[in-house]
Amino acid sequence: MAQDDFKYTMQDLYKVYFGVNSTYREILENEDAYYKFKAVCRQYLTKNTDPDTSIGSHLFHMAADSPEADVYRQIGARVKLSVPTVRKSFLGREEKVYKEEIWKASDLFELTAEEKERKGIVLSELQIPKIKLREFAI
Repeated sequence: MAQDDFKYTMQDLYKVYFGVNSTYREILENEDAYYKFKAVCRQYLTKNTDPDTSIGSHLFHMAADSPEADVYRQIGARVKLSVPTVRKSFLGREEKVYKEEIWKASDLFELTAEEKERKGIVLSELQIPKIKLREFAI
């Protein structure tokens, strides 16, 4: 995997998308990043976290009862991730494949970092609805 894989900022009509390898500092310095998420980062997400922390690392190690987890819940964050599963081939051989899923961030926070590692979860993208960001009071 290249260093810049999963390091992007995109948006469409309804959502903003962030690659999990992007750091909060990169988002704050990016002119194209959605302004309201930048305000949320400045005000809440980087208060107790180093701005050079990647989104993926922060989400992966976040405790369910942390103030940052509450912010992610309130803005309706979802996380695109891959979960390893076993698939049987036509000849009956088993092979490990990754199934892509989209989880609510709150569901991800319910698992500890050790449980996520044990299950082999790999994060790839943070998705946030624009309407939830607009409703969020700073």
